[in-house]
Amino acid sequence: MIYCDIHTHRPPANPDDLAVVAADIRQPGLPETGYYAIGIHPRQADRTLLPLLRASAGLSRVAAIGETGLDKLAPTPWPLQEEVFAAQVRLAGEIRKPIIIHCVRAWQELMAVRKAVRYDIPWIIHGFRGNGTLAAQLLRAGFFLSFGARYHPEAVCRAWEARRLLAETDDRPLDIREVYTSLAATLALPEERLAQEILANVRKAIPSILRPDGR
Repeated sequence: MIYCDIHTHRPPANPDDLAVVAADIRQPGLPETGYYAIGIHPRQADRTLLPLLRASAGLSRVAAIGETGLDKLAPTPWPLQEEVFAAQVRLAGEIRKPIIIHCVRAWQELMAVRKAVRYDIPWIIHGFRGNGTLAAQLLRAGFFLSFGARYHPEAVCRAWEARRLLAETDDRPLDIREVYTSLAATLALPEERLAQEILANVRKAIPSILRPDGR
């Protein structure tokens, strides 16, 4: 059984797991193995970081742009958040890589940006904790939803039905297996069935982390 952690801040506990590790673009270089996401978080939005992001975004081991997004609780000025986020959306579209989204109390603004752009690339909401109604709106708009240690059960069911459910550990000291076990219990499914579906969703959302043998 293959486990996929699409957003984590540490190397996977098991080397056989597939993981997208969040990397800091302010640090030079990337480790020689594994897959990474690089982006400018809305809490650190700074237009001077955009050239650094562009310089590394095209590397083969960079699987996604992010996390990036909009956060109305962040101290960063809102116009700057919008500017830096828009620049990252354009970059992701240019290089055809998915976006991992951080969003706090800015769902309507996020969906407006999604509707306005024409880049046909996956947008993934990481660490989604919203309710089933919000989940349904986002799924209709084409987003993937990724769930970690805390989530709304109805939202998980909605994402499962839409075949756009993903899993992650984020910055929690967890094994991704714990998240899978919890999600499988919520959905009343065998864990292996859940793992098969998440793997299929990863093929659609972040295909570059799958190995040549289909893993």
